[in-house]
Amino acid sequence: MKVGIITFQETNNYGAVLQNYALQQAILQRGYSVETIDYRSTYIGKPYRLSHLRKKGLFAYLFGVLGYLIYLPRTGKCRKFRQMIYYSRPVDMNSIGELNNEYDIFITGSDQVWNHKLTGMDTTYMLDFVTDKSKCNSFAASVGLSEIENSEKEQYCSLLKDYGHITVREKSASSLMENVLSRHIQIVSDPCLMLTKEKWGTVAIEPENSQKYVFVYQLGVSPDIVKLARRIAKKESLDLVFVPFPVGAFAPGKWDICAGNAELIGYIKNAEYVVTDSFHGTLLSIIFNKKFFTKISGTHAGVGSRIYDLLEHYGVTNRIIHENIDFEQVISYDIINEKLEKDRKNAFLELDKILHVAESDMNLFSSN
Repeated sequence: MKVGIITFQETNNYGAVLQNYALQQAILQRGYSVETIDYRSTYIGKPYRLSHLRKKGLFAYLFGVLGYLIYLPRTGKCRKFRQMIYYSRPVDMNSIGELNNEYDIFITGSDQVWNHKLTGMDTTYMLDFVTDKSKCNSFAASVGLSEIENSEKEQYCSLLKDYGHITVREKSASSLMENVLSRHIQIVSDPCLMLTKEKWGTVAIEPENSQKYVFVYQLGVSPDIVKLARRIAKKESLDLVFVPFPVGAFAPGKWDICAGNAELIGYIKNAEYVVTDSFHGTLLSIIFNKKFFTKISGTHAGVGSRIYDLLEHYGVTNRIIHENIDFEQVISYDIINEKLEKDRKNAFLELDKILHVAESDMNLFSSN
């Protein structure tokens, strides 16, 4: 059986690449063939096009262009990491329908693939090109929104109602989709959690500097992140390492604007502390049992629900950065690791449901 995944595969966003890699690895562990559909979305892949300005609005347009420019220096290293991921031939909105018969099952993968504000309501990510809807499924899809406007609900419903199996990544997404589709929506962990810290360690590139450090992985503008990192570094006599650089306040230290996915994993794996506003930065910090702090505010506040859901699930909402936070508080990872293993088993259980049902349908069809 051959599986086709649709997700954000062409961006140099670390989390997008890592969740894609992780889901493929999980499917390969189950003994199935898998490819990520190399779908080229102009709305996502070319955010600088002026035609997007009206749809996005000025701020979102400028922020998208800025993000694209920031991601450019890491292109080479991200491309190298992608060599470990299997892809289909490149397709666009006009040619993707040609893949209908090349896969026995399709999975809408993780990340914010159902966030219409990020995709420009590109319904390819809702598998609109698949003619046999019994092949359609989702695994840990994310909406990344606190609500779906009434004007969008009908389109979501018409495109997703015939999915065979739907799982989402967050409690907030489950509530939203249950309201839209009037069916139970199962929550599963992000695919990155399905790989153990030992597995992630095998693809990590270790930092060159042997000095102990605070690692800062920052997406949005937040002086609080930079100030907390500086405070920790000063108190604990640690170096500072930023990816890509401090945003919102100045801080000395190493700024790595060219780090790829393997370098990011290595930075988190070896850090004394991690300070971030990234979902996947937070998740990897938990997987590696790091002392970490997460900011939910600023530029990325609109999609902060997925980070809060993650922290609440593992009982670590006290790691949310605020003005008087005590960075010396201890995390009880014995309890968290038990929950991580339970969530990992549950994620594989839900993935097996998708794969086994599809395989059973294939066998039934063949016998007839």
